[in-house]
Amino acid sequence: MKHITIKALIIFLIFSIQSCSTKDCIELEDNVPTQTICENGLLIMRSEDIGQPLFSLDSISKPVTKPLNFQNIRQDAQDDMQFDVITRPSNYDAYDAVNQMYYIEFPLEQRLYKYNIQTQTRQEFTVAGFYSAPVFNNGNLYAITIDNNGYATNPANYTIESINTNDGSLTALATNSFPLQSYFNWESMSSASNGNGMLYFVSGSHLISYDTVSTSTQYTDLVPGFDFTTNFQIFFGLELRDNGNLLAIRERDNDQGEGIELVEINISNFSQNPTVVFDFTANGIEPNSEFYSTTYDACDDNYYVTSLNSDFTTTDFYQIDLSTGTVLSENHSFYLMGIESKTN
Repeated sequence: MKHITIKALIIFLIFSIQSCSTKDCIELEDNVPTQTICENGLLIMRSEDIGQPLFSLDSISKPVTKPLNFQNIRQDAQDDMQFDVITRPSNYDAYDAVNQMYYIEFPLEQRLYKYNIQTQTRQEFTVAGFYSAPVFNNGNLYAITIDNNGYATNPANYTIESINTNDGSLTALATNSFPLQSYFNWESMSSASNGNGMLYFVSGSHLISYDTVSTSTQYTDLVPGFDFTTNFQIFFGLELRDNGNLLAIRERDNDQGEGIELVEINISNFSQNPTVVFDFTANGIEPNSEFYSTTYDACDDNYYVTSLNSDFTTTDFYQIDLSTGTVLSENHSFYLMGIESKTN
């Protein structure tokens, strides 16, 4: 009877492991219960003025509910003259899921904040230069800097930098240039990583790839024949999808029509026309291309956007389920920025 019981248990465990999707659970180890990765949630920054300016790091549980439930991690009063809304560009955040460290950069003030999620503590570094779009890869933090005070002229000169997460200092890794077609600057830059050595930076119609192993860069013109009047196409909100391709918001204003869409860029063939995976315009959504933030959760194929409205006092939050094309949206009377998935 004992041998039969052991065999039955082995068969049950084998069946359970085989039937467990990598998106739904992790491997059993030392009798630790399985965890649903999709429930790991989001991190987000919140700026509001309640008697005094407050700057908060919050957590949002998944599945996301409406109304959103902001679970405060840390809150700090700020000098309103130093940190008003326009000095807080959204897409300057990064998260180290392994060490549970969240970073957000304030380029105009040349500050880098480091939050320890577990201890709920914050460090502040003073940094030099207008580096932008910080991104993690294999536990290391990277960014890109641009000549001419962060606004490239033709040719566009840039440097890939590593960021010391203990003091905020920079180390130059690779420098290159390309012929400027649209624009390339720190304000419009966004980034993504495949977690396996490749980094991607996009601004305007220009995409930079950086291989951390070979320390080599590659330039791609995403819009050959770009023209501000007849062929205007820019990209922002860069993220990496679970299939290895890039996701980005594309804004078009050209002879073929206007529109704002979420597109998928083929990582194996950058010259291939991007595939539209969600139409913002058709859904009545117009993301702010400057004061916004994005993240992506590969577990449930969801893309998230925060977008500051033109009144500079309210923010729209969007969860876009790419598998179903459905949207959850909510408006908030404060500024939301720096959104990150905890599974990044």
